[in-house]
Amino acid sequence: MKELRKALSLTLSLAMLVSSTSCSAKFGESVTDKTEKLCDAILDRDYKKIEKMASKGDKKLEGLLPLSTDGLEEDNEAREIIASTLQFEIDEDSFEGDFLGREGSIDVTFTYVDYEKAVEDITIFEDIDAFEAAIEDCDDTVEQTITFEFEKDGSDIVCTNIGDIADLFPYSSEEFNFALSRDSYTGTVEFLNLNDGNGYIDVYTITCNLPIEGDGQSLTWNYYWTVECYDVNLYTSDVMESDTDTFLTAFYSEDDIIPDGNYVFTYYTEDGLILGTGSVEVTHTEVVPEPTPSPSGDSGDVGPYFVAPYDGVIALPDTGLVLDLPSTYFCLDSDSSSIQTVFGDNETLKENLVFFAVDVLTMGGAFCVRLPNLGSYDATAAQTAVNNAMSSFAPDGVTINDTYSQDFTVGDYTYTVTTMEVTQDGTTTSYCNFVIVGDEGACYLIYFFSDGTNNVEEFMGGLSMS
Repeated sequence: MKELRKALSLTLSLAMLVSSTSCSAKFGESVTDKTEKLCDAILDRDYKKIEKMASKGDKKLEGLLPLSTDGLEEDNEAREIIASTLQFEIDEDSFEGDFLGREGSIDVTFTYVDYEKAVEDITIFEDIDAFEAAIEDCDDTVEQTITFEFEKDGSDIVCTNIGDIADLFPYSSEEFNFALSRDSYTGTVEFLNLNDGNGYIDVYTITCNLPIEGDGQSLTWNYYWTVECYDVNLYTSDVMESDTDTFLTAFYSEDDIIPDGNYVFTYYTEDGLILGTGSVEVTHTEVVPEPTPSPSGDSGDVGPYFVAPYDGVIALPDTGLVLDLPSTYFCLDSDSSSIQTVFGDNETLKENLVFFAVDVLTMGGAFCVRLPNLGSYDATAAQTAVNNAMSSFAPDGVTINDTYSQDFTVGDYTYTVTTMEVTQDGTTTSYCNFVIVGDEGACYLIYFFSDGTNNVEEFMGGLSMS
């Protein structure tokens, strides 16, 4: 009898063991299925679905999942973009459950883009597309493992720790630096080289800058400007990209002295948003010329070499040299009063003048004259001629601070540019550059000058040998 009881007891224990093992295995399969559904809901950030699979709700998670704040809409969109990179992988082998199949846990590894590395070197984003591009270009990811815990709830299985899901969204209230309206980054229009108090007198060019401030200096600026005088539009520029990150430059030029008036400059984005506006008064001096006898006739005449090409490309006669002036230089016509102002009664210089140009940005300029006495180019003779020209350079109120030279190779020839750094009445620094160029056919003296910044490399970079 005792042996029979033992056999029955052993059989019952084995049956319970088999039954419990079967329950635990089925529970594990159910937990895996439930975990996959839960993770899909997490990727969708669908709180209602998550809550239906939970033992209880979580108010913090409910408020966090929309990833929306009262800040900029771009920030909300940026968080959505980061969330779209979220992925998961369930480690089925990590399942652990109790013997009776009522409680268990399983590990899930989540990954998403490392947004902090994606944006760490970017000061400001032009727009949401720029942010999305930065996220797409980032290969670094953040890895986070969550151990989800489940328990039986009647015939259902529920997750007991949905609050841990919040750890997947540390950026839920993160703010990123998106560009504001472009006019938020501009200052006040500043007119340059004023020579009559707060205005101009007897000028050919008006130049002004619109400062770019703060984070605007990290943006790309495409802009244009208009010039008006007494409500009449005189000029509308093409759209251009600024070549500096600190200011936007605008200018207006005429072949002769600009007429009297109030000139209004208005800057726009390429979409037509006004960035800034400023005005300046321009006047001129009435001059009654006195006749000056000249043995060679009209002192305003120039010689046969003179040209004033619109594109600023000049072939020096009887040589293989071609000079392409910088884009800010504007060639004046032969009847410009500036030529008479600079050369006066020096008929020899005017007879050999090749071009006369002004730089609309720096208020500088350039001219070129043929040197018939030199004949073919000789470096020693050329430098002697430059030294002679410089020795006679002594305008009133000008102080010579420094003199230095720089060589430029063009074709088979090396030309030396000699620079005089000077100040006018102890204030503005100017750079006066002298160079003689040529080949076996002829020689030419080129003089070019600028205020504030010496453009010698840019200027000489336009000289080539055909």
